[in-house]
Amino acid sequence: MSNIQEIETSVGTFMASRVEFYENGAVKSAEPEQQVFFSHQTGLYIAFDNTPLKDEEHLPTLEFEPDGRVKALRTIGTGLICRPKDGEKTRGVVHIGAEWRPDPRNTGANVLIPIRIQFLEEELRVTDSDGQEHQLPFDVYDIQVDYLTDNIVMGGGCGDCSTCNGGCSVQS
Repeated sequence: MSNIQEIETSVGTFMASRVEFYENGAVKSAEPEQQVFFSHQTGLYIAFDNTPLKDEEHLPTLEFEPDGRVKALRTIGTGLICRPKDGEKTRGVVHIGAEWRPDPRNTGANVLIPIRIQFLEEELRVTDSDGQEHQLPFDVYDIQVDYLTDNIVMGGGCGDCSTCNGGCSVQS
């Protein structure tokens, strides 16, 4: 890849391409060369999109606010299980994760489509693999991070989880 550089962010220092900056010099967006872990009040997220579409879509894997906080991330390895705090009286449990879909480039193959998670003050806003947006207010849902280890492996992640010794810190 061209223009790979080491950058320092609120989630650590890592190698990235397609880095954009705000006028104040803070990182606006980046395409990490490896998985980047981000800790949030709802859990530990894996920012990573190594799918074939990422270069064509030109959508960044990590987006930051001008003050350095994570604004949004795209992921194939982190899903969400969202349970209503009212005990499912008004709505059911919501499961959201990257899904295999027909390639939008009409290749006849299925491709893994990442989800995009936006971190807002009072909620998560998630765009699923079908482009549907889900608003998940913290006062309505208990949100649990779900590691999609099959997606990480199939998407070219850290390796074969059946022989995993826990070295990647992803646990199913």
